[in-house]
Amino acid sequence: MGRLPGARHAVSFEASKSEGLSQIEEVTNMLKACCRKSYDQRCCIKNIQDTANKVGEFANKIRGIEVELGEAKKAAEQIVGANTGMGELAKEVATIKAKAAEQQSDLILAKDAVDKLIPTNAGIDCMASLLAGMLVQWQYVCLIS
Repeated sequence: MGRLPGARHAVSFEASKSEGLSQIEEVTNMLKACCRKSYDQRCCIKNIQDTANKVGEFANKIRGIEVELGEAKKAAEQIVGANTGMGELAKEVATIKAKAAEQQSDLILAKDAVDKLIPTNAGIDCMASLLAGMLVQWQYVCLIS
């Protein structure tokens, strides 16, 4: 019986203490890893929130632009509408363009007819005076319209 009665208990306590410290160290390491992951997740969440705020601000700006475009469209419709002066002016310009195109084709036909009747050199002088007369007449018609 060479053993002391409390020796077995002391060895058992040392083993338990060593095992307990090892488990505490393991749990501490796991907690540190969890804390790092938690911090990383919080950073990611903050970045996502910041990005969402920026997207929201951008969406608000786009809505503002849409409203401004709608107002500009309404203003343009009022300016160019059928019952406004611009609408009437546009009609008159279209009429003048049509008359000018018609007169231009008439001048071409007249020039061709004169070129057939008069030799080339004489036709140029005659055509110039004819065109000058027609130009004056066209300007008079445009002023009257």
